[in-house]
Amino acid sequence: MKGSSPERTGVRAMTRHFWVRRAAIGAGTLLLLVAIISVDYRSPRPDLVAGQPSPRDVEAPRTIEFVDVARTEALRNEAMRAVPPAHRHSPALAAAARQMVARTFEAIIAAHLNSKPGSERVAAIRQAARVPLSDVAIRAAAQASRPALEAAARVAQSAVDQALAGGVREDNIRMALERARGVVRSASLAAGLQALAGEVAVAAVRPTMEIDPVRTAELRLHAASLVAPVIVKKQRGEMILRRGDVVTPEHLKILAVAGVYPPRPTWSAIGGVALVVSLLVFVTAAYLWQYQPEIWADDRLLVVWSLTIVITIALVQVLGEPRFNAYLMPAAAGAMLMAILLRPRLALFSSAVLAVLVGLASGRELAPAVVAFVGGVVAVFATRQIHRRSDFGVAGLLVGASNAAVVVGMGLVNGLALSDTTLNAAYGAAAGILSGFITIAVLPFLEQLFGLVTPIKLLELANPAHPLLRRLQLEAPGTYHHSIMVGNLAEAAAEAIGADALLVRVGTYYHDVGKLRRPAFFVENQLGIENPHDRMTPSLSALTVAAHVRDGLELARQYGLPKAIADFIPQHHGTARLTYFYHQALERGDAFDEGAFRYEGPKPQTRETAIVMLADAAEAAVRSLTRPTPDRLDEVVRRIIREKLEDGQLDECGLTFRDLDRIATAFVRILTGVLHPRLEYPDLEGELSRRRRDRVARVR
Repeated sequence: MKGSSPERTGVRAMTRHFWVRRAAIGAGTLLLLVAIISVDYRSPRPDLVAGQPSPRDVEAPRTIEFVDVARTEALRNEAMRAVPPAHRHSPALAAAARQMVARTFEAIIAAHLNSKPGSERVAAIRQAARVPLSDVAIRAAAQASRPALEAAARVAQSAVDQALAGGVREDNIRMALERARGVVRSASLAAGLQALAGEVAVAAVRPTMEIDPVRTAELRLHAASLVAPVIVKKQRGEMILRRGDVVTPEHLKILAVAGVYPPRPTWSAIGGVALVVSLLVFVTAAYLWQYQPEIWADDRLLVVWSLTIVITIALVQVLGEPRFNAYLMPAAAGAMLMAILLRPRLALFSSAVLAVLVGLASGRELAPAVVAFVGGVVAVFATRQIHRRSDFGVAGLLVGASNAAVVVGMGLVNGLALSDTTLNAAYGAAAGILSGFITIAVLPFLEQLFGLVTPIKLLELANPAHPLLRRLQLEAPGTYHHSIMVGNLAEAAAEAIGADALLVRVGTYYHDVGKLRRPAFFVENQLGIENPHDRMTPSLSALTVAAHVRDGLELARQYGLPKAIADFIPQHHGTARLTYFYHQALERGDAFDEGAFRYEGPKPQTRETAIVMLADAAEAAVRSLTRPTPDRLDEVVRRIIREKLEDGQLDECGLTFRDLDRIATAFVRILTGVLHPRLEYPDLEGELSRRRRDRVARVR
């Protein structure tokens, strides 16, 4: 077996452990999210029977809205019954009325002509008449002449025509009869013939409007269509049944829509939640692996993402319905935290993940999910330029405004009442402001717990009033000013290659804090004092100087510096040789171990710490130049970079040759500006004194 087999075995073990840790983080995230979201899906399912008392209180597990079909149909039927039947004019009925008048008078005239005057004629007319007539009318008909009877017939016909004009319905038959009587009374007839004509006309007048079934059906269906459906809405957490209430079919209908009745197991719903959350976790893992490899490779950052998601959804559950309101959900707080602690792009992606989770936690409703997504995206953009913790308040206001706008839009889409929409918009605005305050409160704990540095934390650490920097200014002023100079160089180089310039500057401020323990042992602090190394052996001097790294790490722990800042302390030296003391030992011919003249390391692990290493070495090298011209500065800077590269100090930091060239150019630009040649000003006071003496001498 080849000698490299144990190495391959070790690599496989590390790879296996790597994936096991990620699987554990993913599984933990999945279980916590399912447990939090599934609270609403584990509501009790009581046995409910119509007509029997409810054994317990039953609340709506989610906001439901449905059409009450029975009540809607009842209202529509009532509207249909309220529509009167539609009528249409019947020409046949009107013609029948006219024919009755004509035939009645024809029969009366025929009886009059075919009978003898007196009782025989009266009897004949009574028998021939097609309508019941009074004795007065019959005697008048028996005594009248034929022309008089024909005149009475014309009056009766006219009365019927005018009475039937426009149509007659059952409900206005009396008005038609009155019109007929009025026409007869206004005619120039004898009293008896008026009675005859009036009685025949009244008998002939009848309704001429019949019910139109087709039109009636159309009108009633139209009236039913105008009745709006009866919408029943139950908010999440609203009481549907109280213990002891008699269960009605209406209750069962609502409970069926809410998913509470009939009793059924909830494991299917919980399984569905678990499946959706599993897919979200898997998709997020794939995104991190493909597009955010630096986060995927860091267990600590993965835990931060997981914890942020879980805390956010827990807050959504606590502050949402039924306790408060579905829109009082600080989902944007999660997006803010991820944008500050991790990456803005990851925060944007996670806003979509949070939106889906909010939708599940809100009873599968779309509106809260849309609000959560838009609010999260706005939160990411609002936290791009955060310089103070109070800036989160401004970000919260922006998120609140966007939340309110989306809530109003969704209210219009869903047709909610203005009062409900206004209330929901107020809750949405409050959620945005609350997100800002939650971020302010939670951010320091996450920074401290996971040792993360945010721009806000870096700005706080960069404050010259920081206790450790204040000590450096007072106890080691040379080291402090050296750190400022190195910081200028390193920041310019970081900007040139796209590294974290703020992290580089702040790391530079603290990279030499270990010199506080023995400031006089470092040349920048020896102004006006004797160099203690003159009385020490090279090995002891090297040991003393190298100790400032351990002293710096101890001070970093003492003052609670984040790990990202503390890493600058050992890594800015790496495992470099203390060249000055090493050459002293060689000149003395002492027996020594070369490793005793090297720093303990580690070598720079990031581009930022490597930049500080190069800036520190370059600043020290050019300090001794007597005539720092741009060409000489460029030569020295590039020599320093080449020496670090050949010594292997840059093997683990990820810098490219292009980065090194840009770093050298940035260093030379800054150093040229700082070390530019200055004019030598003459001693003006001495020159004036000399001229004054010469003038006095000439006078004498």
